[in-house]
Parts: sequence; C-alpha cells; structure tokens
Amino acid sequence: MKIRLIVALIGLVALLAVAGTACGGGGNGKMSREDMEALLTKMTVTTDDLPSGLDLQGEPQFQDNEEAAKDDPEGPTAALARFESEGRLLSYNASYFTTDPIGAFTSGGIALITVSLTLFEDAEGAASAMDYARGLAENPVPGAGFLRGVTKIESKPLSLASVGDESQAFEYKGTLRPEEVQIDVDFTAHMALFRRDKVVAMVVVATIGGATPGQEVEDIATTLDDRISAALQ
Repeated sequence: MKIRLIVALIGLVALLAVAGTACGGGGNGKMSREDMEALLTKMTVTTDDLPSGLDLQGEPQFQDNEEAAKDDPEGPTAALARFESEGRLLSYNASYFTTDPIGAFTSGGIALITVSLTLFEDAEGAASAMDYARGLAENPVPGAGFLRGVTKIESKPLSLASVGDESQAFEYKGTLRPEEVQIDVDFTAHMALFRRDKVVAMVVVATIGGATPGQEVEDIATTLDDRISAALQ
C-alpha cells in the first residue's frame, strides 16, 4: 500500500509541475551555470520553511533548455524556440513528500509540496513566460499529454495576497490513477504562480484523503518573494 501511494505521489508531482516545467530554463546568459545555480539556491525555501512531516525527494534539479523541452506540452522543437525568444536561463525544481503517505491517504493531509523557480535574462522575457504558464494552469485537460493518469480535474481561481510584480493562484480538484498502480487518489491542490522581476516562481501544495490546503501556499509564496527580492538586489 505504501509503495503504491508513493508511486501515485510521483505521478502527482509530474502533473502539478507542468507550469513550472513550461517555464524551464537554459540558454546563454552572461552568468555562468555555477553562478545561476547559486543564485537560484539563495532564492528557494528549505524544509525549515515548510510544514512538519515533509522530506525533500531526492536532490533539487536544475534544468537547462534541452532538459526542460523534453517534457514541454508543445514538444521539444517548439519549446526550444520559445525558450530562446523569452531568454530563459535556468530553472530550479524541488519536491517535498509526506513522510507518512498512508496517514495522509486515510486521515487526510498534505501529500507533497513542489517549488519551481526560473531565471530569465530580463523581466520582459519572464513576463512572457508568466503569461504562457498562466494559460496552462487555467486550462488543464485530463488524460492528455502531461496529464496522463488523471481521470478528472476541475480548476478555479483563488485569491492570493500581493506577491511579486504579478501573480495568479488556482485550486485543482481531481483524481489520479497512475498506470503503475491500481488505486485512485483524489487530490486537492493549491498553486501560486508569480513573477518578481526576471524570476518566475511556482508553489504547489497538494493534499489527499479529503483534506484541503490551508494557508501554506500563500505563506511559502511570500517567503519565496522576499528571498527572490533580496537575491536580486
């Protein structure tokens, strides 16, 4: 049972990271790859900033253009062209899983939190990417492409405290049935998507077992916004 739930959570990560993946990075900016990784690392959160009972899944991933394009809903060729036009540099992605998936499934609780940050050459390119990611987030289509395994999904806008230069938040309710397991996982997820200058950030908090996210998305987004602002000074 625990292994099946973990596999389902991995599928849920792939589903909810779509907007962040669409903002995936790469390119030839003036900063070195090492400097960009260090800058993005300064901007992100750690387990100390998150609710208790969550562990980082593996290592945070930095994606260049070619890596991000592989999972883009428009396909690699179109994605690479879009990345180049928007001046994407590099993205950072991290996922935090519950340490008690069975408890979350049976009693309700947070299953995972994902954080994505993407650095661009300038604010104009970041704003263009924000528009693209917003379009994906507004119109999820179950069963298609990057939503494989999702049998149903509904979305609606959420209110969000002022973060970044522009922001948008959504709630998703749906059912995930990964191909690898025979179990339906109903989930509710809150997503915050925002831009601060030349950085686009995404935070997702997903719950299972009938639970609904609370203030977590807004709190994490606010922390990220403060750190992005400080790192860009």
